[in-house]
Amino acid sequence: MKKALYIIIFLLFSSCYHTKNDSRYIMTDVSETLFKIGDNSLWAKKNYDDSDWSTQKIIPKKDKIFWARKEINITKSPDSLQVIGLGIHSFGAYEVYWDGIFIGRNGLPGNELKREKIGTTNESFIIPNSLLNKGNHSIALRMSQLYEKKDTRNVYTYILEYDYLITYKLKDTIYINILAGAFLLTCIYYLFLFINDKKQYTMLLFSLSSLLFFLLIIMEYIKFYIPIHYSSFILRLKVIGVLTLLISFLVPYYFSIQFPFKHFKKLIVVYAIFLLLIYRFYSHSFDLTALFLSQMMWLSSTMIISYAIYKKQKSAIIILIGLILSFIIYKISIYDVSLFVSFSIISLCMFYLLSVKLKDQRVAFEYSIAESTRLKYELLKKNIQPHFLMNTLTSLIDWVEESPEKGVEFIEALAEEFDVLNQVENEKLIPISQEIKLCKSHLNVMKYRKEVDYIWEDEGVLNDKNQTIPPAVIHTLLENGITHCSPLNNNTMKFKLSVKSTNENLIYTFITYGEVRNKIKNKTGGTGFKYVKARLTESYGQSWEFTSNSINNGWENVIKINNI
Repeated sequence: MKKALYIIIFLLFSSCYHTKNDSRYIMTDVSETLFKIGDNSLWAKKNYDDSDWSTQKIIPKKDKIFWARKEINITKSPDSLQVIGLGIHSFGAYEVYWDGIFIGRNGLPGNELKREKIGTTNESFIIPNSLLNKGNHSIALRMSQLYEKKDTRNVYTYILEYDYLITYKLKDTIYINILAGAFLLTCIYYLFLFINDKKQYTMLLFSLSSLLFFLLIIMEYIKFYIPIHYSSFILRLKVIGVLTLLISFLVPYYFSIQFPFKHFKKLIVVYAIFLLLIYRFYSHSFDLTALFLSQMMWLSSTMIISYAIYKKQKSAIIILIGLILSFIIYKISIYDVSLFVSFSIISLCMFYLLSVKLKDQRVAFEYSIAESTRLKYELLKKNIQPHFLMNTLTSLIDWVEESPEKGVEFIEALAEEFDVLNQVENEKLIPISQEIKLCKSHLNVMKYRKEVDYIWEDEGVLNDKNQTIPPAVIHTLLENGITHCSPLNNNTMKFKLSVKSTNENLIYTFITYGEVRNKIKNKTGGTGFKYVKARLTESYGQSWEFTSNSINNGWENVIKINNI
């Protein structure tokens, strides 16, 4: 696990490394990009007077032609062996002219309506070295834009070495795609863990966040290795916006689950509404949407963790350090890389927190098992300890002397109790009918020992697999009732078990009808009650409630098991 963590950290910081070799940049802008509707081949000329052209991009109807012009300055003549390229990012189909000379085409301007969608949003063209003299040059684009007419983005141009122009982003995608693969594997792994243990809700949240991180990386970097027509480019940006919105909600929600605080559900709802308002208000700018949503995610997560530190919750300080580190990297690195590296660090924080919580749960579960086992053997020891055996054998001798037939029945009752106890002692849950059988066998034994008429009643009991309980729980409450209550005036003591099943919970109510020997002393800390609580924790975690109180005519025990 540590080696895998080191590898992920190395990939994160490797992906932050970004080299900008200034020797590759050989141009500066001389003028803004100018636009004009119409079609005239003279507009491609180098020295054409475009003083009456507009800096505002106005798109004509359908796929009508319009032109864009821009003047740049070559600051350094290339070597004879260098291959120089012109990179263009723009919406629309266009032909490219360098100083009036045609050097390439992206799509079919003016024929988009009649042809299938061809061309990409980002395209590169080779510029012959003979055209790259030092000084001013013109770039002219004969364009049409049939789709996405509301998007009037500018024409962005850059001149670099051609091999660098077409490969430099691929170097970043190597690390980013490895990172995406790590997120995908994490998603699948924790999804399977959740399927096997559906109570671990945080595993599902972490799996979903890893899936969203994976999809976000793929959608962001897919443009570098799959050609995207400009008509699909906005759809891609909208998908990125939705993914960012979901991540911005899911990450703070995850932290609020791990570090719960008062009224967190109401605050999470308010936070979700606030995110939706940001998404709606800045929907015209995809970059601003991603920026503000990411900042809100970081800010809200930091506030939750800071409150957890104030409450001295475990691991909160380490998570805060991770959040601060993600913010530092976000500030010092370029946006495309820093955004995902910051997300990755936050994901590592989530992973660390989940690991710590799972470890704590495992330790608690192991302790519960050990405690349950210890109490189980103490309970068995209680039934076979010397004074119990001596009292039972003494009673048995008396019954054999007075009534051999009753003595035989006493022996059979004792054997039946030990037989049933032996059957259920290693089970985690047993049907309530089997628990009742154990209780009745114990009453048969105690009837001969105490010479008291014990009466058993039950209601709501079904032969249903959903009506289960940890073994010897009701039996323990029965023993406590016999020990701490005296028979009524007619030398009887009645026990009643009521079972009530609903969609939300299962309730066992066990009442001992007798004279309580000491109503003031609280017996909830005794060995019997410790055994009951340990068994319930082992089987149901924290999804149970147990109360035990004296009532007017005896003692009442209520076990409430939730989410059955």
